Amino acid sequence: MSFYDDFNEEPRRHSPIRRTVFVVGIILALFFAVLFFNSFMKNLRAEENNENPLAPLPGEEIREKEDDSFPETAQYYLAVVDAVEKATPSVVGISNYGIVFDFWGQSSLRERATGSGVIIRSDGYIVTNYHVIENAEELVVTLGSGEEFTATIIGADPPTDLAVIKIDKTGLPAAEFANSEKLRVGEPAIAIGNPLGLDFQQSVTLGVVSARERSITIQGQKFTFIQTDAAINDGNSGGALVNINGKLIGINTAKIKITGVEGMGFAIPSNTVREIAEDLIENGRVIRPWIGISTRNLTRLEARQLGLDVDYGVIVMEIVAGSPAERAGLEPMDIIVALEGDSVTNISELQQLIYRYKVGQKVTLTVYREKRQLELEVTLDKMP
Repeated sequence: MSFYDDFNEEPRRHSPIRRTVFVVGIILALFFAVLFFNSFMKNLRAEENNENPLAPLPGEEIREKEDDSFPETAQYYLAVVDAVEKATPSVVGISNYGIVFDFWGQSSLRERATGSGVIIRSDGYIVTNYHVIENAEELVVTLGSGEEFTATIIGADPPTDLAVIKIDKTGLPAAEFANSEKLRVGEPAIAIGNPLGLDFQQSVTLGVVSARERSITIQGQKFTFIQTDAAINDGNSGGALVNINGKLIGINTAKIKITGVEGMGFAIPSNTVREIAEDLIENGRVIRPWIGISTRNLTRLEARQLGLDVDYGVIVMEIVAGSPAERAGLEPMDIIVALEGDSVTNISELQQLIYRYKVGQKVTLTVYREKRQLELEVTLDKMP
């Protein structure tokens, strides 16, 4: 008795169509297996012969792109190269020579320090850091071409660590200024200068803008810098910090030197550089507005004791005779809490607010005098 008979079932019969599909499937499987085997053997032979398995076979041609466009990464690096080529010619080396005494007490003129500078006018005006040219008996400027020129100091501004010097040459490649107010955190920043002396002249480092307005208090004064992680080393001081378009966004001035801290360099914003440089070229010094007072910060305890509605401000201690403050009616022990509506919480803020205005402009001070709030109009004068 057959197996099917035991279950009272008729044997299954396959249709011609199903047989055809089965045969076709086997043929296709064999076809792809042969293709895979041939490809495997081809790659194996190429590896044995140190050939590129992706290289075209003889007679095949590599299809070229229809345009000359580059991947985005390539475009970025080419933009950096273009920026460097545009900005580098305006960066110079500066050597500070001073009188040095030897063991026997004999004096000689020797190089004491080197730094960097940036040409800002084609007729020879160069901006640098004040500390680069400080106490110099002689200054020598070295161009990228290797030419050397003796420089004269046009003016210096120690509070902002900026100075302008000049060489007797025209037709120089001047840097193009960018608007530092429009900087964006994270955008590329390229530092160009002379780290460790002229042997490494016009060295380039690449980073980003880490912060736009980093406020740092130095010797009681508050300064605003651009922070960058582009490497700034000794000798980079006074050099250029430029953007991806090769335009000057700042003058490199300092970095934090603390063990374990890397990539924290600072540059003076280009807008500040432009303003200070123009004053130095025109007047030989920076003309700052002044109201003629000495102050100290108000404490919260003093504010409570005086019953003030605010717990911040600066207390007027002394008033210079004949100063704008005296003419405006300001008195000792007045408490300044605002200038033109902007809050004044400490001496540094008051100073920075005053510097926003020009000599001859009128500003309104909000003050407390014996619990009374007053509005006093002050005409800013030239700082002596």
